[in-house]
Amino acid sequence: MKKITLKFFFMFIFLLVPMNVFAEDQLGSFTFDSSESSHPYDMVNSKGEIIKYEDFRKSNLQLISETPSFQGTGKITPVEIDNLILQSKSFIDVTPSPVIIEDNLSKNTNEITPYIVIGEDGRTIVEDTEIAPFSSISYIELNWADGTSGTCTGTLIGRNRVLTNAHCVIDAGTQRGISSATVYPGVSNSMGWFGSYNVRDYFVPSNWISTGSTSEDFAVLVLDASNNRHAGDVAGFLGIRQVNNLLNQNVGIFGYPGDLIRAGGVISQFGMRGNVTREDTSLAFYTIDTAPGQSGSALLNANNQVVGVHRGSYIVNGNTMNGGPKMNSNMFNFVSQALQ
Repeated sequence: MKKITLKFFFMFIFLLVPMNVFAEDQLGSFTFDSSESSHPYDMVNSKGEIIKYEDFRKSNLQLISETPSFQGTGKITPVEIDNLILQSKSFIDVTPSPVIIEDNLSKNTNEITPYIVIGEDGRTIVEDTEIAPFSSISYIELNWADGTSGTCTGTLIGRNRVLTNAHCVIDAGTQRGISSATVYPGVSNSMGWFGSYNVRDYFVPSNWISTGSTSEDFAVLVLDASNNRHAGDVAGFLGIRQVNNLLNQNVGIFGYPGDLIRAGGVISQFGMRGNVTREDTSLAFYTIDTAPGQSGSALLNANNQVVGVHRGSYIVNGNTMNGGPKMNSNMFNFVSQALQ
């Protein structure tokens, strides 16, 4: 009788384990029906479910234009990270090709050969990623259902929320999403000083999925806790700030560029600061140097608040520039809702 009882006990445990341990595709299959969306900034999650922009915009009509930052409790037992860029045969650069823009800055046309580093490379290594704001700048490993992998950069903006690019989680061309992803805050020398955290959900604007518009190329990731700790509690997180104008303002972009990681042989954080030299209602442009792997890096103002997200490179009236969505009222409402 005891043997039969034990047999059924272990069979029961075995049936439970695959749901929690062996499931590789945490995020499942993404499907999206564009006919159900009525606004470019409708929020779509990893299951294809839609939250209407008009609904959450009304709920966010508060007299605030920013969220607070938080100083984390500090590093925990570090995690050593395998260098996907060097070791994985299936690694792909996630950063999309540049967009040619003429008079209308938000109008996307043809794609051309990438230009990312503009002139002399001004990026420098971040020596201490255990302090703000660098502790919140996160290295993201991405896995797709076809077996390919890639990396992006993201920024902790809440206890378990990370801001990055939409193209890091959804391929607008195929409308396919990532199958899994892991976030490592404050990485240096291939060590995640604040642990690792699995992505369990994400939110992207509907217009990115439907059209691939660069104005809506941003996403918010939702992270699982690790050992009963949330990423933002230990690494800290940065506040977001709504902006209308960024022209001539100084911003910093920090992240994990593939070219410098390959050159150094370890995963470390790099970045630089510079001025926004051109903008429209949705996008900011600058000559700050970046490279594939830095997609999703935050635009940080002088107070290290997040005022936008780096997307990639552009040709603006014949001039090579980098750029990305700025935290205008639409993006601020979207990200604020995703923080809830």
